[in-house]
Amino acid sequence: MSIINKNNFAVILGNALEYYDFMLYGFFATILAPLFFPSDNPSISIIVSMATYGVGFLARPLGGILFGHLGDRRGRKNTLSLSILLVTFPTLGIALLPTYGQIGIWAPLLLVLCRLVQGFCLGGESSGAMTYVIENTIPQKRDMASAWLVLSCYVGTLFGTLLGSFFTLSFMPSWGWRLTFVIGSLIALVGYYIRKRLKESPEFLESQKQGKILKLPLKELLKKEKLSLFYAMSISSAVVVPFFVIFIHLNSLFIKNLHLEPSFVLILNAGLMGFWILLLPFFGYFAQKYGREAIMAMGALGMACLSYPLFLLIGTEPTFESILITQSILSIFAVAYAAPTSAFLVELFPVNERYSGIAFGYSLGHALFGGLTPVILTTLVQSLGLTFAPAIWLSLVSFLGSIVLYKHFFTHETPHHFNANPLEG
Repeated sequence: MSIINKNNFAVILGNALEYYDFMLYGFFATILAPLFFPSDNPSISIIVSMATYGVGFLARPLGGILFGHLGDRRGRKNTLSLSILLVTFPTLGIALLPTYGQIGIWAPLLLVLCRLVQGFCLGGESSGAMTYVIENTIPQKRDMASAWLVLSCYVGTLFGTLLGSFFTLSFMPSWGWRLTFVIGSLIALVGYYIRKRLKESPEFLESQKQGKILKLPLKELLKKEKLSLFYAMSISSAVVVPFFVIFIHLNSLFIKNLHLEPSFVLILNAGLMGFWILLLPFFGYFAQKYGREAIMAMGALGMACLSYPLFLLIGTEPTFESILITQSILSIFAVAYAAPTSAFLVELFPVNERYSGIAFGYSLGHALFGGLTPVILTTLVQSLGLTFAPAIWLSLVSFLGSIVLYKHFFTHETPHHFNANPLEG
């Protein structure tokens, strides 16, 4: 069976559209800061704006609990359709929000609410997409399917970056950023239309046929699968933190230290995102050929060993070249780790607890690390001048991300929930 079959393509496309909606705020954080969080100190505005970016991550575990429950009880197809439909409302809400100068304190409060709802919906989106696509792919091709799924996240983000760079050009009106969120809400509706025509996951149907559907999947997970939940959280942290450091923290140096135009930085971001997109299929292939654990270990160890030297290269007076070199090298290891993670996560959990396990564990990692990273790094670097703080944070999450590989390298055990895939007939 083809990796990108009709059903997988529909889910991958929807995943790209939803990541476009969610990640757009991160790229506009510095532009939105004075509009919604005005302050005499620009650094304070940026820190609060970044905190709002993190709020979206904090809501993800709650969304993961609800959507995970629905996905394991009612099926993957309907749950994925619901998550992408609901995200249209907060995305359109951000586009239409008045600024602080127009409605005062209600502006930032409503913006935080929109981010909470966006994050809540994404708590069921990425985990559901992983579950559905990998279940809909035979085991021998799951690493490549995983790479394509991760690639879709960055295609969506790239699309947002390109639109963002256009709508922040000098000839565009100051409210041009709003149009990118309007577009996001419209294309999410297209994703909903596509997903309503999906076929249900064959593994879920088989589990349903055998009467294995659980009344409270998360309750069973918390009893029997605590270690797998910890692994899912660790993998999540090792994926989301490098993304933030490379694409948001290091890009902020271009604006803050080198005083480059935001529109130009977004174009640089698009080029780097294209680099990730080109790398992902290669690392998916390598994971398929040499083993996903080996490729993930290379990514985690490379990130841990090189983060500090690279941030020493940047130093207190970064140059255009030093930032770009650091982004490029870290990107290679970040992509190597991220490419096969969907396949690894899916095979950590049994079918009847899988959606809940990934949704809660992976979202918890995003909340604890993705949600806190923007505030922690912005505070440490801008307030205390600790320019090497991102290197320490990267090394920590790389260590967490490597713990999950312990079983393979030291006990030579494989994940204990491999399933006979109905797709193999």
